[in-house]
Amino acid sequence: MIIIESILFIWLLVLAVVDIRKGSFSGRNLVLATILFSTAMTVLCFLNVKEWKMFLGGGAAGAVFLLASIVTKGAVGIGDGYILMVCGMVLGLYQVVILSILALCLASAFGILLWVRKKAGRHTKIPFAPFICAGYGVIFICSIL
Repeated sequence: MIIIESILFIWLLVLAVVDIRKGSFSGRNLVLATILFSTAMTVLCFLNVKEWKMFLGGGAAGAVFLLASIVTKGAVGIGDGYILMVCGMVLGLYQVVILSILALCLASAFGILLWVRKKAGRHTKIPFAPFICAGYGVIFICSIL
């Protein structure tokens, strides 16, 4: 399990850099990663390394962000939804909720900091993947300790 979690962390680091530089992701790469991680987690469920409930619940919790992207017509990035869905499949329901809260708090603090320094306005887009990566890093380090 630690190997998949490490691969996920490296993938999140790459996506964070891409999100900062370009502001978007390749949809094909996100779908491919979703398929690969879900296949790996399905195998782990069959081997009784991971519980089905946590796998499916975590994926469903991440899929809520996909739904939010559709409802808000892209105000919430669909790529962020795919990322959180993959994180949910790997982490499970409870930890993806914690990850979402951490990422939202970090992004909010960053947005407030930009607003106070008059570097951004209400409609400024902020890349969310770096905050997902930072939140996952906290969870990953805490799980190792």
